[in-house]
Amino acid sequence: MSLSQTDGVPAPVHPEIERTLAAQIEPWLAHMRWRADFAEWRTRRLWQENYQRDALAEIARFENGAPATRVLDLGAGMGGFAVAMQRAGERIIACDYNFAYCEISRTRARRYDLNLPALVGAGEALPFADASFHIVTCWDVLEHVQEPKHLLSEIARVLDDDGIAFMTVINRFALVDPHYHLRLVNYLPRPLGEKYIELRHRAKASALRDKQKLSEMHYFPYGAFEKFAAQFGFQIQDLNRAKSRFQKYPRVFGDALYDSWRTFGMGTYRLVLLKTSPLTPLLKGEGATLLPSPTRSGVGGEV
Repeated sequence: MSLSQTDGVPAPVHPEIERTLAAQIEPWLAHMRWRADFAEWRTRRLWQENYQRDALAEIARFENGAPATRVLDLGAGMGGFAVAMQRAGERIIACDYNFAYCEISRTRARRYDLNLPALVGAGEALPFADASFHIVTCWDVLEHVQEPKHLLSEIARVLDDDGIAFMTVINRFALVDPHYHLRLVNYLPRPLGEKYIELRHRAKASALRDKQKLSEMHYFPYGAFEKFAAQFGFQIQDLNRAKSRFQKYPRVFGDALYDSWRTFGMGTYRLVLLKTSPLTPLLKGEGATLLPSPTRSGVGGEV
């Protein structure tokens, strides 16, 4: 995988495509105009594919230099990550329940004369055969779905035996909420937290049908998600730890500080989910028991 892409906003090559993409994206940004950094955030949305360096590096590290060739970007949104993967030489399929997002993803790919397969589908009922992919990415999706257990069941089903999933999970006790950008709102009872969100004019009046209200979204403490993922045959590994500012301290002290921050402050966990079997030991430092092979459960709902 090539990591030579440059972050930022390049000069337009296809003005007509740029106008089309801007028009397609604009309706999906209006509900976030309360953001103080709205103009910068809008630019990053328009050029999402140029801000994927860290994610690409994470994928490359687990591929050991050999492209997986079978990658699913589940909940691909506006296609920034999927297009970045295509530009890096990966064969990837984008999947999102929102038809408009799939159209945006295809337009984004056309910037680079690429043809991105972007399919409409719900994460809880994926339109793919068993063991169809070696890698599944699921960025900023889990908190919004109808049924997290069905989502993880489907991810386990479509991954091959050695498959890897990359996922973000929101901390139930995030000091600053990643969606509403408010401090301590996750330490309030949910009804009171939502009143505080309304008082600060941070509510999301989005046309999306996914879960957007704080009381509806699925946030997890780290340990709780670790146990939850194990039900579907996954062992999790924390991608944030190696980049933690606490690594500069002696290991025992640094690990204790990091674990405290991860529990009571961190906003978003970036995780790798590794499929396991009764004969596959967990990675040292991330667990100590063996997990059963995943089995498919019922699916339903809509992302």
